[in-house]
Amino acid sequence: MEFFLGLLIVICAGVNHSNSGRYRDIASLGGLYQYYYGGANAFTGAEAQKVQQLDDQFYRLKLPPYVYSMACGGALMLYACATLALGVFRLPYRFPPLLLAEALLDVIIGLGFIPTIAFYFIKLQEIYNNPICKEREAMYSSKGHRGFECHLNGADIAGGLFGVLGIIIFPLSAVLAIRAFIRVQKMKQRPTEDNNLQQKCSHLVLLLNQ
Repeated sequence: MEFFLGLLIVICAGVNHSNSGRYRDIASLGGLYQYYYGGANAFTGAEAQKVQQLDDQFYRLKLPPYVYSMACGGALMLYACATLALGVFRLPYRFPPLLLAEALLDVIIGLGFIPTIAFYFIKLQEIYNNPICKEREAMYSSKGHRGFECHLNGADIAGGLFGVLGIIIFPLSAVLAIRAFIRVQKMKQRPTEDNNLQQKCSHLVLLLNQ
């Protein structure tokens, strides 16, 4: 579950990271391009250069929170793979304290999602309130283009919701790790109890034979 959560966070951040949204001044090529892509909705000449410049500036401006989100999602995927590998090789059974360490890490990660989500949305709000974004939005709106508004998009909101899901999933995983630790401890104590019982039975048989 943790692996897929990290993967979904990476995907949501990657959607915005890969979308440079740079305006293509096709109308300025003339001929058929001018006919099909020109008109009142097209930027040409100095306007096209200005909007392309704003697109580039806005893209560089919005990168940091998405790069950070992708890094966090990738780290969660690696952590999930590491815990899975430990389980495959039965290391938690051989060294039960590993389960307590996993539970502690799960709690830390779950609590860490709270400031991370807050930072994520605060940073995005700063980006969308930036004059570059506002000017870019105004230029596209003047030509009737939509989809360039300065507010959270679907991928932004989905990434935040998956972060909230992480606040729930990782503490639950910590509880399961603690329960697994208790179960392993009982399993390890059972052979000892069986050996003690066998020794007592053998001792009783010897006494009866005497």
